[in-house]
Order: sequence, then structure tokens, then C-alpha cells
Amino acid sequence: MMKTRNRIIIALSILGIVLFGYVQGVVIPKNNEKKQQYIAQQQNPRTHDLDTILKYKSKYMGDFSNLANLFRTLPLNNIERSYELFPDKLIAQVNYKDSIDNISEEEVVKALLYNSTAAFALIDNLEGVNYNFPGTNFMILRSDVEKWYGEKLLGLLKKDEWKSKVQDKLLDNEYVNNFTNVVLKR
Repeated sequence: MMKTRNRIIIALSILGIVLFGYVQGVVIPKNNEKKQQYIAQQQNPRTHDLDTILKYKSKYMGDFSNLANLFRTLPLNNIERSYELFPDKLIAQVNYKDSIDNISEEEVVKALLYNSTAAFALIDNLEGVNYNFPGTNFMILRSDVEKWYGEKLLGLLKKDEWKSKVQDKLLDNEYVNNFTNVVLKR
């Protein structure tokens, strides 16, 4: 009886050590890798997860923490920045600390297209976003973005619509160049 109990205890101890090693050596690293991959995907407008920003839907741009949290979850969130609100003009300004030369103009333009569309779709009374980089300034107006899409932006906030009308279009360089020429004001 004592030998059987000791064998069971030893077998369970060995099993526990093996499972612990498996969790530490396989499961946790895979989860960390998936988490890092997801974070990287959030930097790319093409793979950004719409669901992460829907909670920032607001009627008013004057809710500073809501606006700041929205931009913290959008592409370019890895660049240090500050914010200014101009409530009399219903304009938000995002002041990036890094210059476009250190990023990539193409990456920045796609992110600004995406971020502006998201901000206007989610914040009802936001009329403009001024993106300020050292040496470069971009202004995007709600009216221009709505003309660009040909519809009220709130209608884009369905996953399929968002993917087809916002994210998938970013693959088309001519589309992005036209957006830059028509909507993006330097």
C-alpha cells in the first residue's frame, strides 16, 4: 500500500514537472508571440482591429481622455505625441515628436487616412484633425473625408464595410495618392 502511494506521488510529481515545463517552454512563448504579432498588426492600417476602437464612440470631441485613448489605439501609436483641442473650431491636433523622415511618408499617409476616417466616424462633432510632425503639418477635414467616401462615416463602422471601403483600399497606391492630393492638406 505504501509503495503504491509513493509510486503515485512520484508519477504525479513527474507529470507536474513535465506539464510545468511544457507550459513555460511552449504555451507561454506562443502566447507572447501571438500578443507581439497582434500589437504589430495594430500599427498597420490594413490589419488594425476595428473592434478595439469602437468603444471610443462619442458625440463630443471635447472629451479629451476619450480622444487621446482613441489615438493611442490607432496606427502611429508607437510614436510619442501630445494633443491639443480647439473646441471653438471642433478641431483636434495631434503633435507627433518624430519626423516623417524617420518613419516613411507612405506609411504615414496611409495611417493618417485611416486614423482620420476612424476619428470622424467615431466622434460625431469632430470637424478636423491637424497632424503636426516636426517640419510637416497635415490638416484633414470631416467634410473632405465624407466627400471622399461619398457617405456619412458612421455607416463605415460595420466590420465588412470598414474592411472593404477603408482597409482594403489602402492596397491601391493610386487610391492613396488621390486621397493625398484631394483630402490631405499640407
